[in-house]
Amino acid sequence: SSIIGEWLGEMKSRGLPFTPDCTLSKILADPVTVRQWNIDGLPADAFSIENGIIMSVTKRWPLMIDPQGQANKFIKLSKAGAQLKTIKASDATKKIQQTLEMGIRVGQPVLLENVLETLDPFLEPVLANQTYKDASGTLVIKLGETVIPFHQDFNLQLTTVIPNPHYAPEVSVKVTLLNFAITLSGLEDQLLVQTVETERPDLAEKKNQLVVQNAENQRKLAELQDEILYLLSNSEGNILDDTNLIDTLAVSKTTSETILVAVAEAEIAEKEIDETRAKYVPVAERGAILFFCISDLSLVDAMYQYSLSWFKALFLMATNAAEKSDDLDQRIANIINQSTYATYSNVCRSIFEVHKLMFSFTLCIKIQMGTGSVDLNQWRFLLAGGQLASGMAKPDASWLGESAWVEIINLATLPEYAGLDEHVASNVAAWRRLYDSPTPHEDQLPEPWHSKLNSFERLLVLRALRPDKCIPAVQSFVEEKLGRRFIEPPAFDLNAAFQDSTVQMPLIFVLSTGSDPVKGLLSYAETAGMSDKLDYISLGQGQGPKAEKLIKTGKEQGRWILLMNCHLFISWLTTLEKEVEDIDPQKTDPNFRLWLTSMPSPKFPVSVLQNGVKMTNEPPKGLRANMMATVQAMSSERFDATNKPNIWRKVMFGLLLFNSVILERRKFGPLGWNITYQFTEGDTDATLRQAELLVNDYEEVPYKVIAALTSEVNYGGRVTDNWDRRTMANVLTGFANPGVLDGGYSFSPSGTYRSIDAEDQDGYMEYLTGLPVNAGPEVFGLHDNADITCAQNDTYAMFRTILSLQPRASSGGGKSREEVLADTAKDILDKVPEPFNLEAVSDRYPTMYEESMNTVVQQECIRYNKMLRVVLKSLKDVIKALKGEVVMTAELEAMGTSLFNNEVPQMWSKVAYPSLKPLGTWVPDLLSRLNFIQRWIDHGKPQAFWISGFYFPQAFITGTLQNHARKHEIAIDTVSFAYKMQMHTFEGDACPSVSTPPEDGAYIYGLFIEGASWDADVQLLQESEAKVLFTQLPVVHMLPEQHRKPPSEGVYACPIYKTLARFGTLSTTGHSTNFVMVLDIPCSLDQPQPHWVKRGVAGLLSLNF
Repeated sequence: SSIIGEWLGEMKSRGLPFTPDCTLSKILADPVTVRQWNIDGLPADAFSIENGIIMSVTKRWPLMIDPQGQANKFIKLSKAGAQLKTIKASDATKKIQQTLEMGIRVGQPVLLENVLETLDPFLEPVLANQTYKDASGTLVIKLGETVIPFHQDFNLQLTTVIPNPHYAPEVSVKVTLLNFAITLSGLEDQLLVQTVETERPDLAEKKNQLVVQNAENQRKLAELQDEILYLLSNSEGNILDDTNLIDTLAVSKTTSETILVAVAEAEIAEKEIDETRAKYVPVAERGAILFFCISDLSLVDAMYQYSLSWFKALFLMATNAAEKSDDLDQRIANIINQSTYATYSNVCRSIFEVHKLMFSFTLCIKIQMGTGSVDLNQWRFLLAGGQLASGMAKPDASWLGESAWVEIINLATLPEYAGLDEHVASNVAAWRRLYDSPTPHEDQLPEPWHSKLNSFERLLVLRALRPDKCIPAVQSFVEEKLGRRFIEPPAFDLNAAFQDSTVQMPLIFVLSTGSDPVKGLLSYAETAGMSDKLDYISLGQGQGPKAEKLIKTGKEQGRWILLMNCHLFISWLTTLEKEVEDIDPQKTDPNFRLWLTSMPSPKFPVSVLQNGVKMTNEPPKGLRANMMATVQAMSSERFDATNKPNIWRKVMFGLLLFNSVILERRKFGPLGWNITYQFTEGDTDATLRQAELLVNDYEEVPYKVIAALTSEVNYGGRVTDNWDRRTMANVLTGFANPGVLDGGYSFSPSGTYRSIDAEDQDGYMEYLTGLPVNAGPEVFGLHDNADITCAQNDTYAMFRTILSLQPRASSGGGKSREEVLADTAKDILDKVPEPFNLEAVSDRYPTMYEESMNTVVQQECIRYNKMLRVVLKSLKDVIKALKGEVVMTAELEAMGTSLFNNEVPQMWSKVAYPSLKPLGTWVPDLLSRLNFIQRWIDHGKPQAFWISGFYFPQAFITGTLQNHARKHEIAIDTVSFAYKMQMHTFEGDACPSVSTPPEDGAYIYGLFIEGASWDADVQLLQESEAKVLFTQLPVVHMLPEQHRKPPSEGVYACPIYKTLARFGTLSTTGHSTNFVMVLDIPCSLDQPQPHWVKRGVAGLLSLNF
């Protein structure tokens, strides 16, 4: 369209005559042919019709990008009469070769489906049209070693389902690349046609009649004109004497006048039809928005696949189900509401709980964007945050954290928020009231901001100040715009899912850890009268033939077939796909249904997922729900087991509560566990069986044995992290000890969770029913701040997920996406220095036996240089690629997306130190690290070391031990660190308060602590202040000592990690990629080490802001 627009504009400026409304379809397309294409499955939108025209006239074989399968459907229907042969790129090479050879010999069309980004070399001569004439004059082509005759009617079409493939130039020049991926406007056109056909079939029929009538009239005119031209060219003598010609001219005049009247009438009728159709445009627009909301969900989870045909069927069903009304505007509003909720409820049935609010919010925002109510720059800030790392000085307010202030500075750069930073600085008390409020998402912002900003714009302020309350704020926003039902997903309904299925549509249970839909299915089969007609098998090696036989029997006899754990038999899933494709409704018993269960797997066949009915049924969430489900599932006899039933019940309840606690600790992220473990019901059963035997066989309950078996074997077998093993043992101590036998023993400080004297299952269920629905952090051994950490993690996880779904479109605020990228890349390039001069560094700090720090600084420079070279080169390349000077590779494109989304590009992360910072603060952090090393090079070894600035801090720690061992001539393996907290303070990467280095060891600074705080006055570990998640530790003296014995009490052995993620892997050096060392921090005897272990307290070198 833009090319045609340019040509027309150029011709107009030069005064050349042209047809004003010239389009590709008007010039090259025959309306009757196009109508036949539409009947054959070609979508009726202009974009698809232009693709059809190019397919019909191109000299090269078309390769169609077809993620929704529209081109496939069209080709199969339109070429069916010509005996189309279909093959897949995944078929055996021999089959592909034989099919191609046969097609070329006899002139049959061939469709090659599902091609990848590289094509089989065997296709080369066909794609390049390497035909020639042999000695007999026959047109031939050489395929491999075989020369075969080339039939002129042969036709090859290729399709790929990859939505955004990268084809090499040598492939692109041999084929005609056509993008059949649905566009927003294209889908609007298709849905408009569908809606009008449903709502006003009379108009649709009349439109078709007009197309046929106009085509017939044009044909008649063309025939008359051809006949007149023929008679004129063959007329001899005086043409006035040619009666045949005179009669033909007279007939032509009469006919053309009749046709002109008919055309004029048709134009009026068509205009009236188009005016009526236009009233249904809002329905089509909403439908297109809904589809594009769900089409990208596969990026979130491979199982979230939805086909266009499935959506169109759902949209049609919703249109028919919408409340009728004689008022057209009301009817349209009803269709829009019904289709929106139908999409929401159907998709919610098939996605996990954690993604349901994300989907509601995305749906809501896309609808708002359709009306122009959402500014794209504001939307980008909400998802990714800002890119500035500094600005106006933070006001003197201890409650306002550094990260919140940086976000406020960034927010103030948006036009609608100009002056926000100044207002916060000058009205600290008013903003603190909002910050301290338990419900800031419901409170009003300090004026004038509450009146000035709408409900969406207020979300951005909340993200900056209280990100932990963004989830309830998003719920309120969705409720305000779409209604409460869009934040209350419909309950799991197996019957409703079954009603939506057909013999061709398998029903797929998408599993999550702990879910077991089979019990529910068996119960439903009994209700439906199919319990004696349900066959099931768990898939695995060697089970393929059995499953195929079951499906065959099921189709013939109308049975339900359940194939469990499809993810365990990946190699057989292509066979499953073929089995589903080959189901013929005409030859299959209508009672047949195929049920599948599978964990999420990227290898699961997309076509089965897209056309199946997907369901998720997750286990109950929350401590109370988990406990109730576990206790209810137990047999009543279990409560009277052993020869000491009263003791056994209390021991059992303590272990069950422990199981629920360690499961729920996972939601707190690294505060709960360094690694998210998938504990199972089998772990619980084994623990209870062992405990039952021990209680029965011993006079006194052997709690130490129960604890050892539980924490080290049954659950501990899954726990691979040593610090998690320590946590497991400490948490278990509170639930398996002699105290649980005392009536009213508290498992939590508040006493809400306690040991009770219930005598049966009903007594425990009654107690559990009275527990809070949402358990507070106290029962898990965590501080109240853990809830804030958990809420923040949920917020940022949701925003990251939505960010990954955003299109690579313009930024929407003056600058295009490319301009924003170029500015960002150039800004970073200007700031990042050149690599260190290694020769100069080694000259100034040569390798010496007496000074290991010289080796440390050399190695740091080498590591940072490797990283700097990648950063600098990639920035220069991406700037050149944006200008078109070099090819924009997939790697550079991914880097550009990361820069635009305020994320650190993956190609940098691969060579960089571990970091969770967004790009906006990652770059200043990198510059601070380089500055620290440069100061060392320029001014000599520091008096105190910024441990956060080391690329590989373990080398510095080893170097400090080496220096001490060599100085005192003692074996290094007998030396370990003692730690002494100092009164010195520091700011950022500098520590001016330390003027001289210690006699032995080294001063370090730059450590943060999570889960607790440091009280400088009493020099002890203390509880965190409310809403303060991280605090700085003071300067620490690392003092090497020979044969040191760690103190048995009064200290907390605190693990130190590089990032908040805590979890790392062992590198080739034998060091963890994240764990650094253990720091002994003084703590009071009232709050000994087990207390802080349960709190999840850890030291950090770097935060995530």
